[in-house]
Amino acid sequence: MHNNEGQDCVLVVVRTQQDATTGHYVAELLKKGYRVEFVCDAEDPVPAIERASPMAVCFHFDYPDARGLTDLRLTKRLLPAVPLLMITQAHSESLAVWAFRARVWDYFVQPVELPRFLGVIEMLRGIKHSCIPSSAARAELDFTNTIPPEARQRCGSVRQDQFFVDHAMSYVETNLHRKIVQAEVAELCGLSTFQFSRLFKRITNGTFQEYLLSRRITEAKRLLANPNVSVTDVCFTVGFHDLSYFTRVFQRYVGHAPSRYRATLTETSRVELVHAELPVLPPRVTGESARPQVPSDLPR
Repeated sequence: MHNNEGQDCVLVVVRTQQDATTGHYVAELLKKGYRVEFVCDAEDPVPAIERASPMAVCFHFDYPDARGLTDLRLTKRLLPAVPLLMITQAHSESLAVWAFRARVWDYFVQPVELPRFLGVIEMLRGIKHSCIPSSAARAELDFTNTIPPEARQRCGSVRQDQFFVDHAMSYVETNLHRKIVQAEVAELCGLSTFQFSRLFKRITNGTFQEYLLSRRITEAKRLLANPNVSVTDVCFTVGFHDLSYFTRVFQRYVGHAPSRYRATLTETSRVELVHAELPVLPPRVTGESARPQVPSDLPR
């Protein structure tokens, strides 16, 4: 918390999986002389807002979930005169519509557009010091505003969440040779793309696309250990459809182009790679039967 009495306060309600206290817009606020305070994820924002009397409150999300959006809506209901800004990494049209119907003052997608953000803050500062109530500039809150479907993140157990991630990884293993679309994998898990993306990142600390690319490169390294397999064949076998793109990605991950990497392998390392133990996978399924059946002892 940056607490300097006498300065205009901007309070940031952190609803992210990663540290939001060092964001570039926070640095700009401090540079401009504002006092910045933070409300952590487990803390009720209303008492903190009442205590700090901020001129603006920023609800900072990465992937907004139902609990976080409910916090925002409840805060507006209890403190209607406090201007709320929403900052989000995940964006959709329905989420933006929801935000404005919830009477947020403004809505920003990361990376935050600093000139517009600072302009809004300056305007709110002017409103505060001219004693114009912010509620006069916004219509009454719409309490029938339904939280968008993609934010209805299921609150399953850790085991249930791991089950969906394991199924997604198994799907990758059995389909590594072809184009894999995240939306398809999410649907097979019975989740929206938004829900799946959030869940996968929370369980693995990385995105699905990062995992997919890393898995393709790992398999490419194993195949390159066999001198009888051409680089082009490796490229298409692991799901790339452009040799030059495969080469660039491989070099970025491994530090060498595929041919150069193959030349650096010793006989021992070739044998180890070729005979590396592969993941044990469930039977390959397609269509409707590909949807995972949640074990009966898991909460639904």
